[in-house]
Amino acid sequence: MRFLPLTIAAIAILPGLCAAQDDSSNNNNDDAIHAITELHEDGTKTVTVTDPDKHSSEASTYNAANRLIEKIVYTLDENNSPVSGLVYGADNAVAFKTTYKHDDFNRIVEEDDYTLEDQLFRRFTYEFGSDGKLRRIHAFDAQGNEMKESDAHADEQQSLPRGH
Repeated sequence: MRFLPLTIAAIAILPGLCAAQDDSSNNNNDDAIHAITELHEDGTKTVTVTDPDKHSSEASTYNAANRLIEKIVYTLDENNSPVSGLVYGADNAVAFKTTYKHDDFNRIVEEDDYTLEDQLFRRFTYEFGSDGKLRRIHAFDAQGNEMKESDAHADEQQSLPRGH
């Protein structure tokens, strides 16, 4: 089984890494559907459509040739923050499930990734500095062992969808 890398959560908590274009109107209606396109330095883009009324959001990431790399369909809480998601691969089949935990500032502080059989296979924790900016991401395997940066990168590379 191939696992996709963490992308959307990192994008959500790392503002300023990419340019974003809000495709929704600026009518200050918090219940309106919002669409945002994020352009990444590597030539990929992520289109996120959020529907606050349905407490759902869908983020689709495309390569430079505009082919789908992955899609995440989130379930949102009352603050429209992700609490869980289904991650789809380039073939549009569900690859794995994910859950998120937030701190008192509504920042994602933990992501737990599960197989379709509900077996934990990876965990990420996010460490923030006193300035509120992301300081470090810790990656753990299913047994709770922290992966070295090279191991985490290898896991991410191995998890990339075919053709990427």
